[in-house]
Amino acid sequence: MALLRPLLFALMVLGLLPVALGTHNRAGEIIICQVSGFTYEATIITHTKLSAPADRPELVLDWGDGSPLDTVARTTIENFPGQDLRRSTYVATHLYTGPGVFTLQFDDQNRNGGVINVPNSIAQSFCVKTQLVISPITGGNCSVRFLNSPIQNACINRLWIHNPVAVDPDGDSLSFQPAVCLGLNCAPIAGYSYPGPNYSINPTTGTITWNAPTLAGEYNIAFIVREWRRVNGEWRNVGWVTRDMQVTVIACSNNPPVIAALEDTCVTAGTFLSFQVQASDPDAGQQVTLNALGQPFEVASSPAVFNSPTPAQSVTGTFNWGTNCSHVRLQPYQVVFSARDNDQVQLYDYRTMNITVVAPAPLDPSATPIGDAIQLNWSQSICSNATGYRIYRRSGLYGFTPDNCETGVPGYTGYVQVGTTNGLGSTSFLDNNGLIIGNQYCYMVVATFADGAQSYASVEFCAVLDRQVPVITHVSVGETDATTGIDTVRWSNAYALDTIARPGPYQFKLYRGNGLTTANTLLWTSSIHPFLAHPDTSYLDTDLNTRDQPHVYRVELYGAGGNELIGSSSPASSVFISTLPNDEQITVQWTLNTPWNNSLYEVYRDIAGTWTLIGTSTSDSFTETGLENGTTYCYLVRSTGAYSDPDIVAPLINFSQEVCGSPVDLTPPCAPTVSIDNDCEVPLNTLTWNNPNNSCADDTELYHVYYADSLNAPFVLIATLTSADDTVFTHANGSSVSGCYQVTAVDSVGNESAFVTAVCGDNCPEYTLPNVFTPNGDGQNDLFGPFLPYRGVLEIDLQIFNRWGQVVFRSNDPDIDWKGTYLESDQPVPDGVYYYVCNVTFGRLTGPQFKLLQGYVHILGSGASNNVN
Repeated sequence: MALLRPLLFALMVLGLLPVALGTHNRAGEIIICQVSGFTYEATIITHTKLSAPADRPELVLDWGDGSPLDTVARTTIENFPGQDLRRSTYVATHLYTGPGVFTLQFDDQNRNGGVINVPNSIAQSFCVKTQLVISPITGGNCSVRFLNSPIQNACINRLWIHNPVAVDPDGDSLSFQPAVCLGLNCAPIAGYSYPGPNYSINPTTGTITWNAPTLAGEYNIAFIVREWRRVNGEWRNVGWVTRDMQVTVIACSNNPPVIAALEDTCVTAGTFLSFQVQASDPDAGQQVTLNALGQPFEVASSPAVFNSPTPAQSVTGTFNWGTNCSHVRLQPYQVVFSARDNDQVQLYDYRTMNITVVAPAPLDPSATPIGDAIQLNWSQSICSNATGYRIYRRSGLYGFTPDNCETGVPGYTGYVQVGTTNGLGSTSFLDNNGLIIGNQYCYMVVATFADGAQSYASVEFCAVLDRQVPVITHVSVGETDATTGIDTVRWSNAYALDTIARPGPYQFKLYRGNGLTTANTLLWTSSIHPFLAHPDTSYLDTDLNTRDQPHVYRVELYGAGGNELIGSSSPASSVFISTLPNDEQITVQWTLNTPWNNSLYEVYRDIAGTWTLIGTSTSDSFTETGLENGTTYCYLVRSTGAYSDPDIVAPLINFSQEVCGSPVDLTPPCAPTVSIDNDCEVPLNTLTWNNPNNSCADDTELYHVYYADSLNAPFVLIATLTSADDTVFTHANGSSVSGCYQVTAVDSVGNESAFVTAVCGDNCPEYTLPNVFTPNGDGQNDLFGPFLPYRGVLEIDLQIFNRWGQVVFRSNDPDIDWKGTYLESDQPVPDGVYYYVCNVTFGRLTGPQFKLLQGYVHILGSGASNNVN
């Protein structure tokens, strides 16, 4: 028997057994699932005609790894006489040798006869494929499987809707795409066509629509379901399954029922989700049966329940699901609701709904300052399958309340991830990275899960570092000059310092640096004061170059009579501005480095000796328009900010230096819109374009025309048109009109518009030589040259030989104009037949094109002796 099985299969494949023995396959798929390690179990599911004489107690499976074909015995049979249908399953296991991508397939003779969109279906084999990806990166996999039957009915001229209800046991994301039905050797069936022009499959939900069948009969359709898994932030394909299914179209007047729209939702694990689903039928007397399928009903722990109503023309069912932490995952659960009428040909409507189960937020968070760090603590997640936590921070409270499906911490809140912990019980974190005294720091924590899912965010919880060092509050430019500039610096004392542990007397040291970041040059040392409330908390810094550079400051606090360094403030710089001139406008831009947050910048301009507010900004620049080119305008900026510690004085107001600039026209006109009339027969290219002064400019003075003789050649300037109204240009490169053009507009100060998409033309090459000419001086046909007009010729290389093979004439001029004389003299050659070889180079848009011309030319009436020809 072991030898007979492969032989039987081979005979079937070769078509040596009667076709009638195998005309039965209607639908099928292969599903595969990891058992352990590299061992996988495959299940072939077939749907065949019960009335057909053919039956398959075994099928042959190709595991896709080059191993011998495997004969797989049938494990189950289900018969449905009312549908002329038999459902069979065939199960086998296989040990793969290691990671790889494997395509499983089975090929069985034959399909049932009469399938409208499968040519000669009775003689077509039936094949489906499934791809398995075994990878150490993505882990093991169980492929998608389908909860809805692949044998369906439809009505002529009525909308047909179907959903296979694809469920992935691993929670992978699914995508759907149509496929061509496969035949012998698993090749696409020649001549196969989709059922109709209005046939489609939704790539996300898998719902198939056909609007509408017009011819009764059986149709086969196939689709591929791909599985996607998110690994380290990247989506990876972990396999796919092909299903081949059959739809029987019957003449009827039934209309499908309609399910009311449903919205996707999220639910917190551990809570109860309940909602109603409504459906009705437009045809009087129809009874609607409302059901639900999907993975929530398949989960091992606390599966969902759908209370299907008693069939009626209008029905309402209730979905109930008591969720728990085992349901938490990154991908939503898809539920497919189906409404079926009770006509002789039953039609369906489907609605898909995504339900995401989200872990609850971590509870009881706290933040405690410890020196220059903040200790964070929170309670362990109630979901024991959590794998760790992410910690997010921002300066100041945001006031975040997540929406129903808003997991994690969104970026728009200004929170930035500052740390992670691993393990369910890792519920503490010490934040000691980049904290600045004087600011309030707020945090949120989320629980994470193995597949990348995140819980809802905790409530915001905040702390302020104890002020145990000085805090700079003022760095303002008082005088702008290259040598006599002035900065004013102020600071607030370390009022939270433990004076018992760090006793006085106390002293400040002020440091300065050029630029924005580093202040290490000792500038000033205060007097020694017995108490922490030292009176010297400001300094006037003079004789600076405030015109050309900013300055940055830092304050150190010393105790024990100035002998013990207690700590240093964060550096703080002045606001430094510059101007960026353009056409009738100036952009004022600024840079600074402050430990407080600046929320507003006010821009002032000197108008008739008075600094006048002209605008505000919350970014790092401001543009004033409507100015006069060549006129000088002077500016300064006032910044307003604050620390997030409410105990520090606010607002903090500081001024920049003064800076002046003059608008200058740096803006080119907009590029002209060019069109080309490529007349390759004349030959002539005619370019036309719009005058930018009529739309987007007012000072265009001239145009530059650039030309490239092929697509990959560089552009070179070939013409300048000195009037803005001159918007037509004609050009030919000799007899060639092949090439591309750019036209730029140039304004009164020389600004030139940018290159845009080139316009191009091409040649229709023509170059033909005559076979006779008469150089007898009568003015008729005295010269040998090409028939005119020739087109598209860049150059030629012509040689003319006498019958002895001697070169009597050569030329590189496309016009040739040979007078019938010898190369070295003006003496005429004798009458006779001469041979020519001419290499012609045509200009084409894709580059030079070469053509070899060879032939004979007969000279008559030259008057020369024939003894040398």
